[in-house]
Amino acid sequence: TVPSVATRSASEPLPKIELVSQAELFDCDALLFTASRGVPPVGTEQTDVRMVQYRANRAMLEAYALQARQSGFTGLFAQISDPVDQLSRAVFRMSNQNTSGAFDGRGLLPEQVCGFGLGVMHARALYCAERTGIDLENVCAFGPHGSGLVIANAPGEAYDDDVSKSLTEQTVTANLAIRALGYKPYLAPGLSSAAISVLRALRGRWYDAAVPADRVYFGCRTCWTENGPERL
Repeated sequence: TVPSVATRSASEPLPKIELVSQAELFDCDALLFTASRGVPPVGTEQTDVRMVQYRANRAMLEAYALQARQSGFTGLFAQISDPVDQLSRAVFRMSNQNTSGAFDGRGLLPEQVCGFGLGVMHARALYCAERTGIDLENVCAFGPHGSGLVIANAPGEAYDDDVSKSLTEQTVTANLAIRALGYKPYLAPGLSSAAISVLRALRGRWYDAAVPADRVYFGCRTCWTENGPERL
């Protein structure tokens, strides 16, 4: 049974919800951006539905990237709406453009922007590995949240190319299998990629996300340290 509000202990660490104005949006340590201008309908399984959303979501993000720049935001900008990899890079670049559109480096630092999408891919990989009898201990996910994903059964000398390619195929198509049933998978990404991964990030634990690597945002296992993000 679920306890009523009246029976809950006053010491429970429940979050306090407050409504804030647009101007106060960046008065925080972490901003989670989940808004999207539409998800492609069921029936578009032959395309990467995440990339279909890129143009509309990028245009929507521009104003928020500018506000982050103008407010001197020093916290974490968690990009959760798809495609997280490309949109994370777009947020970083847009926040660093002056009124002429030139890059001036006066906006967000690259490590301030993080794309939370890989968590659900890792979770699906673990599910597929368990079903096929593969050791779950060292299964890891790399690359984009979507087409181009690479699942490895293990890093280093224990890596098996055939097993890893099979796991990758199963993981990438798992999302399509759900959509083929007529459902859009919201809960799994919302939990694995967003809620769980963001909490792990804020607590200084290892998590899966797209982080800056040279000039792109690359999905991998990462962890916040005093010197910035560490990648596995």
